[in-house]
Amino acid sequence: MKLHSSAKINLNLTIDNKIVNGLHTLSTLMIPINLFDEIEIKEIDTDNDIIEFSPQIQMNGESTIHKALQCLRIVNNFEQKFHIKVKKNIPVEAGLGGGSSNAGSIIKYMATRYSLIIPEQAVIARSIGSDVPFFVNGSSAQVTGFGEEVKSVKLTEPLHLLIATPHETLSTVDVFNSFDKQAVEEEVDAKFYKDIAIKNNLWNAAVGIEPKLLEHKKYLESIVESEFFMSGSGTTLFCFGEENELTDKKEKINIEPFRHLAVTKKIDCSLLQEAD
Repeated sequence: MKLHSSAKINLNLTIDNKIVNGLHTLSTLMIPINLFDEIEIKEIDTDNDIIEFSPQIQMNGESTIHKALQCLRIVNNFEQKFHIKVKKNIPVEAGLGGGSSNAGSIIKYMATRYSLIIPEQAVIARSIGSDVPFFVNGSSAQVTGFGEEVKSVKLTEPLHLLIATPHETLSTVDVFNSFDKQAVEEEVDAKFYKDIAIKNNLWNAAVGIEPKLLEHKKYLESIVESEFFMSGSGTTLFCFGEENELTDKKEKINIEPFRHLAVTKKIDCSLLQEAD
């Protein structure tokens, strides 16, 4: 089986100073976009799962896919092992949710394929990551709590975005540590696009760690003539517009400072499947 697990964009994000079970509470509107990691899954007769990433990525501890399988096995009598290969097209440490997407897609697929019970969203958020319940749900959603409260939102208007991911990376942990050092909870004024509030109160915390983000934002805005915003804990920047116009302006951007530059769009589901 082959899965395509999508990236996400936080159209708005507000992190609260309140902490529950060691995690910040938050409110965010997220959409899946048409940028995908490719996942190949095969059953194997071994004692352990084999999980490979291409290109190889640096990880502290187990991957989100390992954690997703463990989470499923805790609540199910499920011993089947797998050889899983992941082609990483979604930039890592970029605020696009690639690792969370892989985990959410695995949980959703395995639960359907093997008739498994999906763990509670709170368990998934705590044990794997706060974005993972969004990907288990799979559609545009308002996410609150510490990631465990996911309410699907029907956004009927098409949304096209130009996304730019610089070579600089940011650890989510580092950005939240920077956020925690701020004296007061940051209030950020929202901008609006098609009646959708666009904001991110992690911006100053992220720029405090990586000042080049502000340089990239100013450069992109000077070329594209649209305001750019940051997704999640960074470093991906995005703006809105009509598809043809964004495509034309993308060609004027110097690609050198960026590891990923693309015109993308909101999609209906974060998980696509195809048979071998």
